[in-house]
Amino acid sequence: MNYVIVSGRVLLGLVFLCSVAGKLRSADAYRAFRLSVAQLAPPLRRRTKAVAPLVIAAEAAVLVALVVPASVTVGFAAGAFLLAGFALALTGVLRRKENAACHCFGGSEPVAPRYVVRNVLLVGVALAGLVGRPITAEAAAGSSAGLLLAVGIGVLLALFTVTLDDLAHLFGPVDPEEARA
Repeated sequence: MNYVIVSGRVLLGLVFLCSVAGKLRSADAYRAFRLSVAQLAPPLRRRTKAVAPLVIAAEAAVLVALVVPASVTVGFAAGAFLLAGFALALTGVLRRKENAACHCFGGSEPVAPRYVVRNVLLVGVALAGLVGRPITAEAAAGSSAGLLLAVGIGVLLALFTVTLDDLAHLFGPVDPEEARA
């Protein structure tokens, strides 16, 4: 279970890093994210100027907690809570049949069911991290190949997660309008 914890830390840490970086990469990206908060969470419509930086700060805090060995449990718990909230907000958009954009990683794709699935799976990773046994210094020293493999798996899963939209476009059905262009 130690390697599952390592892979989960890397996966979630990179996902939250990419999420924060995507939202802060430019003034336009941040503004688009702030405006999307109103669509994703209608009760917060009048508070987007306050809520948007809080969401980004919470994501950054999860990242830091996952990196610092003494706070990994807090990172997994906070990550699970935050990701569950995101999944609920995305589900609400789908239920309301709104054409809201998701700025999860700074992109502008409309909310799709795959976003809910992605967040639910990431909640599962965070919960697995909570119930797993943290890796000890002795175990880490004794199996560097296992740790390297666990880190590599976490990186690959994070890469898959943050490029999900690109993969969906690449392998999804061809839009007749795009095919003509």
